[in-house]
Order: sequence, then C-alpha cells, then structure tokens
Amino acid sequence: MVAYNSVLDIEFNDGAITEPVNLSEAKNFCKVDISTDDALITSLIVAARQMCEAYTGVGFVEHEITAILNNENGGIYLPYGPIVSITSVVDKDGTTLILDTNYTVSGNQFIRLLTPKENDITVNYIGGYSTLPEPLKLAVLNQVYYTYDQRSQSVYFVSDPRNERFDQLGPIAKMLLNPYRRV
Repeated sequence: MVAYNSVLDIEFNDGAITEPVNLSEAKNFCKVDISTDDALITSLIVAARQMCEAYTGVGFVEHEITAILNNENGGIYLPYGPIVSITSVVDKDGTTLILDTNYTVSGNQFIRLLTPKENDITVNYIGGYSTLPEPLKLAVLNQVYYTYDQRSQSVYFVSDPRNERFDQLGPIAKMLLNPYRRV
C-alpha cells in the first residue's frame, strides 16, 4: 500500500478563459496611465492568476480538468476546486465508473474521492470559481503589481507557472492567499 494519495498528472483542457481581473482594473491598481505596457500587463494578469492558483491549489476560473490520481488510501481531494461537476471517473482498466455504484465522493465545494481506492484513476471534471471572491481577486492584483514592479530584476514567470517554484509570489499576495491554500 502506498503511504500517501497523490495527483500523478493534471491537464487543463481550457478554451478561452475570461480572467478574473481585466486590463483596466490591473492598470488602475498598478497606477499605470499609459498604453505602451498593455500587452505586458495582460500577460502578467494570466501569469499572476496561474501562480496564485498553483500556490493555493484552488481554481480561480472555471477549468475543464483531467486529473490522474493515486487514491489507494481513499479520500483524495480533487485539485483546483471548488468542483462544479464531475464528468467522468475512469479506473486504470479503462472502465467508466458510475457515482454511488462504483465510486463515492464527499464534500460540497471541495470534493474528496472516497472510493475506489486504486491507483491511476482518471477524473474529468469542471473546477474553479465562476465569480472569484474579492480576497483572491485582490491577491491576483497584488501579484500583477509585484511582478510588474519587479520586472527589471529578473524573470518572474515562465510559460506555465504551475510548474515553477513560488518564491516569486509577492509578500502581500502570499498573505492574502495563505488562508485559502489547499495544497
């Protein structure tokens, strides 16, 4: 038996995402009144949201998610909740499982997969907020500002910040996000 449940792989099957912070809000927060940095700030909004999501394990926007899980001990949380709906649960043999017959869950917004207690379970679901709570939106704005302000010091984000270390999160963003961390 494995000592811990774990997320083995995760994929975001996103189409067009509407960011929880728009360019106008970010520019106002950063006190930027020129348009020459609009493309940069737009990129920083996406990166800041992704960094905040990865730091907390919470979905700041609705995502279509495919997660491959080790649930041998049962009770693993589905990452990047709150969970809107579960589309399918497939075991390692490729059998699609049916709720309450072959798999059970617990929780309202942040769902735990109680059974089956197996490795290599693939779960497809919709997770994340449709309307981001204000403290989380403020964290994204603070991270946009921090990254924009520190942009000449070094590179603070990569093409997929979910895979990067999060020492680069600004101190105010971290302070705002810490009560929401689920990782």
